[in-house]
This record gives sequence, structure tokens and C-alpha cells, in this order.
Amino acid sequence: MIVAAAAFAVLSFSSGAQAVPDTCFSSFLFPDSGSVVEGDGMYSVFLGDGRSIFLMGDSYIGTVSEGKRISGDHMYRNTYIVYDHERQRPVPLAGACGPETSAAVPEGVTDESSRWFWPGHGFTVGDRLYVFQQLMYSGSGPQGWNFHYDRTYILQYALPDISLDPVRQAPVPYDRLCTGEPSSENPHVHFGAAALNDIDSSGYLYIYAQVDIVNGFDPVTDVYIARTVEEKLFSEWEYFDGEGWSVRSEDAAAMQGLSEVAVSSQFNVFRLDGKYVLLTQDKSWNSGKIYTFISDTPCGPWSGKTLVYRIPDLADSDWYTYNAMAHPQFENDGRILVSYNVNSNDFSDQKSDVESYRPRFIWVDKKLILGLSR
Repeated sequence: MIVAAAAFAVLSFSSGAQAVPDTCFSSFLFPDSGSVVEGDGMYSVFLGDGRSIFLMGDSYIGTVSEGKRISGDHMYRNTYIVYDHERQRPVPLAGACGPETSAAVPEGVTDESSRWFWPGHGFTVGDRLYVFQQLMYSGSGPQGWNFHYDRTYILQYALPDISLDPVRQAPVPYDRLCTGEPSSENPHVHFGAAALNDIDSSGYLYIYAQVDIVNGFDPVTDVYIARTVEEKLFSEWEYFDGEGWSVRSEDAAAMQGLSEVAVSSQFNVFRLDGKYVLLTQDKSWNSGKIYTFISDTPCGPWSGKTLVYRIPDLADSDWYTYNAMAHPQFENDGRILVSYNVNSNDFSDQKSDVESYRPRFIWVDKKLILGLSR
């Protein structure tokens, strides 16, 4: 674990508080100028050299004054924030293909309003960073909700400079494309929703898929898992079929133990004190409930469902929350950093009140995460 240094080292928590709101990390990661000032997504990957990279979705780079964004109206489809743990300095990365282009742009795309990448998770292996990116496209639907999933790509970057390898970017090997409304016969499978480098423990890289069976206000979901080694990351995966592993993607089956909670489109799996932890926010509309599940293996079965945090009411009834995420490389006083996204049904709020589109952070006791203290 990497202890968040300097300002975070002086934080103190009430001994009785198992999950407490953060009071300073957000202001470091989202300053009012000089970096990303608003956005969502909030995956993070520890780069192994004292830095973390945060993988943001739709986001803005500009200037904020008195809580309002006064410059920077261009919405980037994705940005990266490189965060230096020692100096606590965020550095935004965008403009991969020219001014006002995102950090990652699909090959051949010149108009990101019609086709774009939204980040999934990722991991490092040695001096390489792998990021899963979901290729999205605009289509039918009300404004703000007219986006559709195409497929997931893998992008390879060289470290430490985070330079993209133009050759090593390709669709994931999972080849069951989904169209139409999701159902048990036509599930929408989004690999890259979570990722785990477990080479030191099991010898494998694991890639997780959030699976929409019913996508709506009362969603039903499954979670699949695939595994591979770095040499076959772009070419060949094995899929957990409920009992063992198969090279046939059509054999992929849901992991057991997660049916009580609709797993969000973005979630994560990580190792903590010898256990595997799956953390998710209930995907049910604006439920505000963040849960963890525990397993002895990366593929379950999962158990010990624990409500680790219930998000309090927000300042405005139009605001809502989604896609909580753990950042286990940030640990302080026995607590792990967790974030959740905030957004508004009134998109004009993003400019007039940046708090409507800035993630929130909390520190959650490790014992609670592991289901040892409820």
C-alpha cells in the first residue's frame, strides 16, 4: 500500500467512524485551475513509481471562480490525471490528437461527438500501462442519454512517460457483440469494467465484465471474469464458466454471490489483507448504497455483502450519484480512499455550480471493507 503523504498524513479520524467524508483530497485532485476541474469516471491505477493515474470520462479543463466554471467549456470525452503522491500535484493529460481532443481518441475518429472512448479500468505490468477503453457512439435517445456501447479496446502505454504504442491498441478478444435491448438471451457484456494484475499471487491478469440483463431504474446485472497472461492480452483469454476456465467466450458465466446487488457499470476488484474485494455502488437509480463483497479467489464465489457507506442527500434534488470506486493505493490510518461520482439532471449546473459534477471522496475503514466490523 502507498500511504498518501504530506497533507493526508495529518488527517485524524474519530475512532468510532468507520467511513468518513474526505476534506482535502478532492481539492488537490480538482483544483480551480491548472488541471481537470470537473468530470466523472474516477478509475485509478497505481503506476508503481510514486504516481497514480486517474482515468476520467467526460471532463473539463479550465478555471473556476466562486464555484462557477468561468473558462473551459469544451467537454473532453476522456482525460487522464497523473497524481504525484509525494508532491500531491495533479497533471492533466489530454490533446492526444490535437487541441481539444481527448487523452485517448479512437483510431480514425475526427469528430468525438459521434464516436469516442470512455475509460474502463487498467493495470500496469512492469514498465507498461494497459488501459481498457469503451468505444461509444451517439444515437437515438434523449439529449445527454443518447450514447451507446460498441466494443472495448485495449491501449498500451510505455512508462514512465505514458506514451501510447500506436501498434498495441486493439479490440479485446471477447467477440460477442451485443445489439438491441439487454435481456437474459441478449446480455450486454462490458469487459474492462474492472481489471486486476494478480500475477504475483495467481500468475494471471484478470478482466471483469459488468453485464446488463435489465438496464433501467430497477436493473438486473451479472459479472463475468476472464483471465490471461500479458503475452496473450490482445489475442487469447480464458473465461470462467462457473466451474473452471474455457477458451470459448460463449462459455462465460456469471460469478456467484453477487445477485443481491445490481453491480454498477464501473466497479473494481482489489486485494486487501489476503482477500479479494469487489466494491460497487448499487446500480439502482440513485440508491447511494456502496457495498463490498469478499472472496478467497478472484472469481468468487463472493460473500459477506457489507454496506460500507450510504451517500447522504445532496445539495440539489436534481443531483444524483453513481459508480463508486476504491483507490486502495491511498491508505491512511487503516482506511482506504473511495470515490463516487456526482452529476445533475440539469446539465447547465455543471457550469454554474461545479460541485454538481465533481466526485466526492470518503475514507472507509479496512475492517468494514472486509466485513469484519459492521
